[in-house]
Amino acid sequence: MYYDLALVALGAFLAALVIGSVGFAFAIVVTGIWIYVLPPATIVLLASICAVLLHSVNVWQFRREIEFGLLWPFLIGSALGVPLGVLALRHVDAAAFRHLFGVLMVVYSAFMLLRPRLPLVKLAPAAARVADAGVGWVSGILGGLAMLHGTLPTVWCSLRGWDKRRSRCVYQPYIGFTAILVMVMVGLNVGVDTVQLGLYLLACLPALAVGLWLGLRIFDWISEERFRRLVLWLILASGVALLA
Repeated sequence: MYYDLALVALGAFLAALVIGSVGFAFAIVVTGIWIYVLPPATIVLLASICAVLLHSVNVWQFRREIEFGLLWPFLIGSALGVPLGVLALRHVDAAAFRHLFGVLMVVYSAFMLLRPRLPLVKLAPAAARVADAGVGWVSGILGGLAMLHGTLPTVWCSLRGWDKRRSRCVYQPYIGFTAILVMVMVGLNVGVDTVQLGLYLLACLPALAVGLWLGLRIFDWISEERFRRLVLWLILASGVALLA
């Protein structure tokens, strides 16, 4: 049990370190570690709770800049997609979950390392809202299944041609909103040992605080791009290990 708690705390620390440093990939980092000691449902629920805490802090900082006219299609898509992902989570076994997550880690990290130059997507306003909702829906399914709802909206915002600040004011609230939905739906629909979950959360809280604080310091010490690439190489190696 002490080994499990230590590994859970380590995962929370490293994931919060990444969030503080580069602002993305919390679920990917944390799941790559927790998957060795926790079942899929517990991973998703605990990761969603931790993500809600971290993203709430971030969203509050730029709450006045959020454009709800851009955000609402993503939120509707998320509300429709998360239940499907949670339903799938109830029927997936640990080995299949590990292999699926390994594939997603490899694909994500390889894509982000290569960063091909993609064309901007130009759509009429109505079509754009439908496409945004579709991205939110697919990402909601991934969020309900494995808390992987942040990657696709981040890429999609870039394809829409939005600048860094405008993009963040869309995908960051979306990530937080989806994490809340996942937390509630997994908690209500998937059987999890609440006593153990509480112990794991207690182990996570100080690790999250220290990791976030240190990550913000690292952000000031080294370039964001250099640390981002280091994290991606670690994610790639972890994904390959999960497939072995």
